[in-house]
Amino acid sequence: MIKKNLIMIKFLIFFSILCTSAQSLDSSIAVKVNNEIITTFDIQQEANYLGALNNDLYKLDELTKLKIASNSLVRETIKKNEIIKYFKLNNNKTLVNDFLVKFYTKLNHNSEKEFENYLITFDVKLEDVKKKFEIEMLWNELIKQKFSNQININKEFLKKKINDEKLSEKSLVQYELSEILFKTNQTKNLINQNNIIKDYINTNGFKNAANIYSISDTSKIGGKIGWVNESQLSKNINRIIGILNIGEISEPIETGDGYLILKIDNKKEKNIQIDEEEILKNLINYELQRQYNQFSRIYYSKIKLNSQISE
Repeated sequence: MIKKNLIMIKFLIFFSILCTSAQSLDSSIAVKVNNEIITTFDIQQEANYLGALNNDLYKLDELTKLKIASNSLVRETIKKNEIIKYFKLNNNKTLVNDFLVKFYTKLNHNSEKEFENYLITFDVKLEDVKKKFEIEMLWNELIKQKFSNQININKEFLKKKINDEKLSEKSLVQYELSEILFKTNQTKNLINQNNIIKDYINTNGFKNAANIYSISDTSKIGGKIGWVNESQLSKNINRIIGILNIGEISEPIETGDGYLILKIDNKKEKNIQIDEEEILKNLINYELQRQYNQFSRIYYSKIKLNSQISE
């Protein structure tokens, strides 16, 4: 009896040491952003979250998946450290819930509960996702406050676009798009980078390539933009993607702050006429968002440069 008790005690001690070691491993420091620590456990949780948004991520090897997750968390931490200088967290419940509805609808979920159950299968808590949404929303608000006076919308140019392209006189073409936005500073580098990205797309799929190579905030969801009216796109982009079939990918398109690769996920044509004022409103909103996104990338690059990141 005494011998059995000794064996049990030894086993309990061993099990306790094993659990402590595992917990220590889970909590080991992986990255430090300024004074904030990101642990290996945090990175694994982020990988689960990103996998829920882009199931193709599980096709990648574990090391690549965790590297994507680490980069994502570094980006989120840098943004959070900046926004807490201006806003209070955990104080935007209504706005976060409104954003949540738009987000899970975009991912083809019909209710919050359905989305929550989906996240649970990836060991992701809905409340943690809401915290991420709050950071993104406050970041966007910060960008608006800092750069609204630099936004330039040329309404006359947009009206001319409507008239020149006779956008109100033809049926509406809509594209479901995904994107990869990348930067390079030389023509030779552009060719090389484009080849690298295309090879990666062919091997691992567009979504995973967006996770790795895109500097756009859409990278977290595999580059998914969603449905866009042709009237919202520039004449050059319409010309390029107009000849593409569903599933095809464009050559790099030069933009104000990099190069854009677009993928046609789907497209449809609606035989409806749209009022010119409605088209103008859509064009203005699209241009506003485009400029804010550009300022967001510029501002993020600036504060990242001034951040101390150690791995």
